[in-house]
Amino acid sequence: MQAWADRIPDAQDYNDLRHRFRSRDDEQFRSAFLELYLHECLVRAGYAVTVHPVVPGTSRRPDFLAQRNDERVYVEAIAPGTNPESKASAKRRAVLFDTVNRLGDPNFMLWLEHLTEGRTPPASSRLRADLRRWLAQLDPDSIPNLEQAPSWRWQYDGWSVTFKPIPKRAEARGALPYDRAIGVYGHTEAAIIDDAPAIRNALAAKHHAYGDLGSPFIVAVGTYIHDTDRWHSTNALYGHLAVQWGETLAGEVVTREVRRPDGYFGVPPEWRNHNVSGVLLVNQLMPYHVHRAETSLWRHPDPLHPLPAEVGFPGHVLDLRKGQLTEDRVELDSREFFGLSDPWPPGEPWPDD
Repeated sequence: MQAWADRIPDAQDYNDLRHRFRSRDDEQFRSAFLELYLHECLVRAGYAVTVHPVVPGTSRRPDFLAQRNDERVYVEAIAPGTNPESKASAKRRAVLFDTVNRLGDPNFMLWLEHLTEGRTPPASSRLRADLRRWLAQLDPDSIPNLEQAPSWRWQYDGWSVTFKPIPKRAEARGALPYDRAIGVYGHTEAAIIDDAPAIRNALAAKHHAYGDLGSPFIVAVGTYIHDTDRWHSTNALYGHLAVQWGETLAGEVVTREVRRPDGYFGVPPEWRNHNVSGVLLVNQLMPYHVHRAETSLWRHPDPLHPLPAEVGFPGHVLDLRKGQLTEDRVELDSREFFGLSDPWPPGEPWPDD
């Protein structure tokens, strides 16, 4: 990270990155590291990079202008974060979870369920005292299974949460310094995760920021999702997959798979957002395994300014050819591209001394 940061030429840009790296906010760190990663990629790909270049007609500045021979490419980075309300809610829940996990009961772990959240952090000392008072009345040997375990609901100041005791095995009883009391987080329901809207919303926040830059424009989105098969990213850029039903003249029901018109690029022939030449998705990027980041460049099917044939990012390139989405496997090894040792990180992970 320091070697990469040393290649940032402007002291103000360098200090801005350093400030965000030192933030206690993980999202600030990830956003800064995405920008540093992109800068390093462009430099290693042979570009002369200008950080926050001046754009005529607007006071806003994209993150990078990369120039190589007669090629010019603008790059804008965004790492979608949590909205302030959701972040505040998560912090309040974290106070409750931490309070319960520090309970230190010698006989029981807890099953937590049916959580209703208050508008202010929970009263930690009251919750812990009430839990200890309830558990002290229970005998771990009298609960044969979880189905017959009693439940107890704690309610205070807008908070409501139900607990069930999970008896520890006899040989595991006793309070240890690092014991966590919550054995099961059962307060949420199962649901299908769809990260496509978050990707589309991130792109929508940037694609009209500069208008026509007169050169290819890439929006890079940093994500932390499970998308090895690119289900979420394909849905985000080309629309969600749907099934279309029909009936032949003979009365036979037929089906076919189609893409809904909710993708960022649109659908043929009504392509949208032509000023964005490509979308670079950088998934699971972290410094300690930077070479394992899932990087994919999605070229716009009908861009206002086409990207160079070889942009130079490590990873895969996806393009629409003759109506079919194709993936070019780039033989550029990320470890070699960044000059990292093999193995990376080097050394023993947990040395004895």
